[in-house]
Order: sequence, then C-alpha cells, then structure tokens
Amino acid sequence: MNLYQVAYHHASTHGVSTAVHIPDSPDPVPDSVLHRLHPEEAKHAKTLRGYRQVQYVGGRIALRRACEQLGVRPPPLLTDDRGAPILPKGVAGSVSHKKTLAIAMVANANDGTLGVDLEEYEPMRLSISSHVLTPSEELTIAELPDERRWIAIVLRFSIKESIYKALDPYVNRYVGFHEAQVEPDLNGGAKVKLNLVNGEGPFTVDAKYKWIAGRLLTSVRIKPLPSTGG
Repeated sequence: MNLYQVAYHHASTHGVSTAVHIPDSPDPVPDSVLHRLHPEEAKHAKTLRGYRQVQYVGGRIALRRACEQLGVRPPPLLTDDRGAPILPKGVAGSVSHKKTLAIAMVANANDGTLGVDLEEYEPMRLSISSHVLTPSEELTIAELPDERRWIAIVLRFSIKESIYKALDPYVNRYVGFHEAQVEPDLNGGAKVKLNLVNGEGPFTVDAKYKWIAGRLLTSVRIKPLPSTGG
C-alpha cells in the first residue's frame, strides 16, 4: 500500500470521487506528505494531532484530486465552522474516511449539495439499530433473515450520514438519525423520507450506494424544491 497515494478514482451519477490510502495510525504525517498540500492546508494540518491530522491530510489530497477530475484547480480547501470543506464556487463536495482509506466526491453545485460516506462491513454492531433506525425501519429489519440484518442496518446508517452532510448547508444544525427514513432498493438506490423536526424544506433527496473495494460507499444529492407559496 502506497500511503497518501490514490487508491482509485470512481465516477457515478452523483459525481466523481477519489480515494486515497491513509495509515490506520495516529503517527504524525511526514513533512514530505504535508508539502503536497496547499501551504494554508498544511498550516492547518500542523495544528491537528493523531488520527485527526491523518484523516484531514488524506481527505484533502483526495478532495484536491477529485476537483482536478472536474477540471477545477482548487484554492486552499479549508474547513468551515461546522467542519465541512470550503469548496470553490460552483463545486459541491464531501469527504469521508474509514480506517485506511479517505474518499472525496465532487460535482457541479447546480445539481444541489452533496454528501458522501464510507463504511466498513465489520465489526457488526447490531446494538446501534435503535439509535440509527426509526420504528418503521426496525420493523423492516426484524423481518429479515439474521445474516442480512447487519448489512441492512449499516446501509441505512451510511445513507443517513450522507443525507446529513448534504442537508447541513441548508439547516446548519445537527440532524438526528430519526429525522430521515430510508428504504434501500436492490439497484443501488433508496427512497428517502425526511421528517425534519424544525420543518425545513421541502427538499428533493437522491440517494445511491455501491460496494467498492470491500467497503460501502453511499452518496446523496439534495436540492430545495421550488416554493409553492403564493
């Protein structure tokens, strides 16, 4: 494995993505890697410690390479006050990381905001179901064979993580897991019903998922619906 090097590029209907190998270690990122960042990104990275630094650096390398796939030469990709990357005008994007991989997805912002999430299949954590699932989703999961339940849970968990990232620019608050209901299909998509406690919206929500290199990758595009008010 070549650390901090591209693992793969991928294209989907939601955007283009780049994955970068990162170490599953809190050791400081070498200066030779920090030099690959924009100087302002490197300056911020040096304020971080442990896994946060590793994940930030891997995510920014992935984000920069993904932008280049769109033909965009990005400025310094810094972080806003809610932890999201600040992207060039006209570009929507999102970053996720899990253990040894960081991934970034970007797209044209005219199609709405974008959220992406990367998850491992293991370890199984069935106990998270009541925290992640709505009562209706729990009933659906309970009807599945035992061997299918964990994948069904982690798939809904990951799609909801992507939903919340894509929603954040519109609502600017933490969104609970029970504020979205997800019904995945067998073709890499999902129906999503939002039940936002503050009544924000309405929004169109398009959710996708794919199994890539032994991991689950989900992405969501969100766009406000036109107002119907008089």
